Amino acid sequence: MEVNSNNTNLASQFILTSSEVKINKSVNSKEQLNSEMERLAKDAYHKDQPKEPEAIYDKPMNITTNNVVSTREAEEKALNNIRIATVNLYMPGGEVSNSVEKMFTQYDNIMAEIAAEQPSLANKDWGLSISQSGELEVTGSISDKEKSLISEKLNDNGDFVAAAQEFKSSFLEHIDLGVRGWSSYDVNEDNFSKIFDLKEMLDNSQGTESFKQAWNKDFSWLELNDNISSQLRRNATKF
Repeated sequence: MEVNSNNTNLASQFILTSSEVKINKSVNSKEQLNSEMERLAKDAYHKDQPKEPEAIYDKPMNITTNNVVSTREAEEKALNNIRIATVNLYMPGGEVSNSVEKMFTQYDNIMAEIAAEQPSLANKDWGLSISQSGELEVTGSISDKEKSLISEKLNDNGDFVAAAQEFKSSFLEHIDLGVRGWSSYDVNEDNFSKIFDLKEMLDNSQGTESFKQAWNKDFSWLELNDNISSQLRRNATKF
């Protein structure tokens, strides 16, 4: 994919604060973004830590406190888990972004089919959640007949359902490994359906014109991240 390097304000730098992950849309090109992603993966969780002194000798050291053994290998493994979680939760090409993009690519066609059979639904307020069993459930103040029509259209699309299930499983897996940001919120199997409205997420993942020109696609991981953060703030509690 060719990227126009003259476009600005199209991607992001990560800034980890004590409570949330913020995205500043100020990187000039996709090449710069890739560089920032690589830097983030290496440095994001070391920024405010004091520089480690050079080792005086090479003998491995174990520190035991209350029967818990801490080793350099264990610390490096934990930091690597955090790095992996960060990439998969927030970055383009991560598992969360990829799964929602799979839903997004089919969403318009599914909505067109629904509108063809029930045009009035286009102007009605309804939502979409994923149950603990992995089925898609229609929510909102519409009739049972309308919910049944929408549910049938969505659940009959195996690829769409599989992508929704992938979004749920990858999100839950990586917030358990991550720190701060989205990992600060209490999201689990029991409350997932009450926190995330997949229809709202898909309706708000459309890229701006400048984003489309730079990335050559309609789906925007930046807008997706903004919406996930918004739904978490409204519907989830913090630890």
